[in-house]
Amino acid sequence: MMTDDVLSMMSQPQSEAIKRELVKKAIRRRLVRKALVKKALKRRAVKKALAKRALKRRAVKKAMVRRAVKRRAVKKAVVRRAVKRRAVKKAVVRRAVKRRAVKKVVRRRALKRRAVKKAMVRRGVKRRAVKKAVRRRALRRARK
Repeated sequence: MMTDDVLSMMSQPQSEAIKRELVKKAIRRRLVRKALVKKALKRRAVKKALAKRALKRRAVKKAMVRRAVKRRAVKKAVVRRAVKRRAVKKAVVRRAVKRRAVKKVVRRRALKRRAVKKAMVRRGVKRRAVKKAVRRRALRRARK
């Protein structure tokens, strides 16, 4: 090797120093490579963790959206129920109004019937009174 030739030409302490320097450089190079590998591994781990976090975030977002959809559905159902309740209320009111109208008609009919009955009674009473008066007159005439 060329370095061996150069080293053999130098003095002993000098060649030892150069050898030591070469060994130091090799060790440093190895350490640097190891550090770079470690850094790369760490970078990869960080990237993985970030991806995991993003996935989690996406899942949370999806769940939130699902919850919002559910909330909207519930709101719609509540509104629908309220509309139904209002319709039922209206129907009940309508029924009550109808019942009142029917009652009024029935009451009127009853009043009319009573009035007719009263008139008939009055007429009967009048007829009897007239009959009595006619009889009385007849008796008076017969006495004379």
